[in-house]
Amino acid sequence: MATVLIVDDEPDVRKVLHAWISRLGHTCLEAGDAAQALDVMAATPADMAFCDIQMPGRDGIWLTSQIRTKYPSVPVVLATAVTNLAPRTTMQAGVMAYIVKPFDPKRIAEALEVSLKWHAETAAKGVQAEDVGQKLHDWLDELKDL
Repeated sequence: MATVLIVDDEPDVRKVLHAWISRLGHTCLEAGDAAQALDVMAATPADMAFCDIQMPGRDGIWLTSQIRTKYPSVPVVLATAVTNLAPRTTMQAGVMAYIVKPFDPKRIAEALEVSLKWHAETAAKGVQAEDVGQKLHDWLDELKDL
């Protein structure tokens, strides 16, 4: 199965996501902020990440762009209480999906499935960092047509 990084400054949120994702057979890594998340990724790269937006220090949008630059085949799902974020901002950062709190385990499972499929396809093709943004936009356009 996959390794999933959960980044949220609220330990209870990390605990719930960890429990749900683990039940689906995946290994979970956790971080309480963006800096810690990058340290975790450097030590044990994840196959995908769930990130909160509002955290102390750097926010989830900044973290998403860092992950997408350093680990181009790693999709990021924003899992947050922020509901008024412009889609263009998240698309430019390379966000795969956006899930609003309170979380629904079905939406978490769907986001995992789609993100991990994209990760596997992207990693298998050896996509370079500069190609990922365009490939992600193309792939998301295809999903809209379904």
